[in-house]
Parts: sequence; C-alpha cells; structure tokens
Amino acid sequence: MTETDFLGRELTDTETQLARIYGELKTLAARTDLPPCAEHNVKKALACMWQVVNDLDIEFEQLYELGV
Repeated sequence: MTETDFLGRELTDTETQLARIYGELKTLAARTDLPPCAEHNVKKALACMWQVVNDLDIEFEQLYELGV
C-alpha cells in the first residue's frame, strides 16, 4: 500500500484507512465464491470507494477487470 499520494504528500491516518478499505474491497471483488448479493454489493461499495481514493489522489486505476 502506498504511503504518499500522487503529489508526494504523506497520507494522513484517515487516508491510510480509506486506502486499506479500498484494497480490501478490491480483494473481495476479485473472489469468485461470493454469493450474488455479496458480489453485487461489494462491487458497488468498491465503485464508491474508487471515487474517494481517486479524488484524494491516492489511487488511480480502472476496475473493469473486476467487473466494476
């Protein structure tokens, strides 16, 4: 996990926690054994968290390979 944003600024504790949650949701979204309701809602939550980490310049990537 990154310790700085794209501008080189150190992440705050809150930003670090948000990045961790984003990473955990990515891990869950990549699983193939989730029940349909869990899969759908994990991907929905991941899309929301993508907006957060993208706006904070913490992560930028496309999530198409995860179906998001």
